[in-house]
Amino acid sequence: MSGKALFSRRTALGGLLIATGTAIGLPAVQAANRPDHPEPRRPAPTRVANPAAPGPYVTFPYQNELKKYLNTRDGEQSVAMRVHGQRNIHVLNHGATHYITASIIKLAIMETVMIQAAGEKRQLSGAEKNLLVPMIENSSNDAATALWNRVGRADGVRRAMHRMGATHTTFDPDDHWGLTSTTAADQVVLADHIFCPNKIIPESMRAYARELMSSVAEDQDWGMTAGMRSPYVKNGWLPRDDGWHVNSVASTGTKGYTAVGLTHSTTAPMEDLVETIEGMARIIARHQPRSVTTPPPPPSARPTQTAAPAPQAVGDDHGHIPFRAPGTRDVWIQAF
Repeated sequence: MSGKALFSRRTALGGLLIATGTAIGLPAVQAANRPDHPEPRRPAPTRVANPAAPGPYVTFPYQNELKKYLNTRDGEQSVAMRVHGQRNIHVLNHGATHYITASIIKLAIMETVMIQAAGEKRQLSGAEKNLLVPMIENSSNDAATALWNRVGRADGVRRAMHRMGATHTTFDPDDHWGLTSTTAADQVVLADHIFCPNKIIPESMRAYARELMSSVAEDQDWGMTAGMRSPYVKNGWLPRDDGWHVNSVASTGTKGYTAVGLTHSTTAPMEDLVETIEGMARIIARHQPRSVTTPPPPPSARPTQTAAPAPQAVGDDHGHIPFRAPGTRDVWIQAF
């Protein structure tokens, strides 16, 4: 991650604002089941003219396989996927329905930039691209904050998300973008506005977004990409007082499918949640065409992750205390 992570334009007093692609140290936002997010049904798949638009929530045909796996994992999870060209979104909530976004909110920020540019009948500016590249490829929090402020912060991003049909996402009242609360289905809808034809984001901008998502830093290329051939991805991870929040949004491209995994645990380390996400991803991939998936690697070939050493603090000239945990991105703390 490059630069200092600033998540709010407001001066803060008391508490901590920590970024590992998002904000931390505020009172924990609980991911709770909500009545406005009903359990999915299981109608037959339908193909529609606007494949990026939201559609009915349906169960996975292999839901029992997913449940059996998740019953062996710590914490709570939500997983969603949609085959491109179909309307139905397959959803399984194994615990909560709403989760803190961490850095996956950067996809919505990017899309807001593009929607606003299209509304002004112009291409992306050089200044916008200079911020979009580090925000997506390296998950720069400075770049995210700069763009967040440019597009009108929560109000601007909310308007763009609602236009795309992602209406189950809520924003932090103190304007901290990393503490946005979302659902897996909303994230599928947002991602599909990058990978599927639609009238909201022009194809030239969608192609640029795909280019960025296919070029993320190597140490951020994990998660729902497991089992995908030539995947595109944006991940987010955040340690808070209530434990780790780890999320992944991935797609096989313009053909195939989009898949989202959201996780939270009060006890498990980050690497366990990454493993959970990749386990869900491989189950989904096994049920998709070989043209967009790859055979699972043998156990000995799968990458392993080790817990990062304790962070070490170094101050800067602005009163911020940046923490860097080796093997991860910078974590910035600001008193507020």
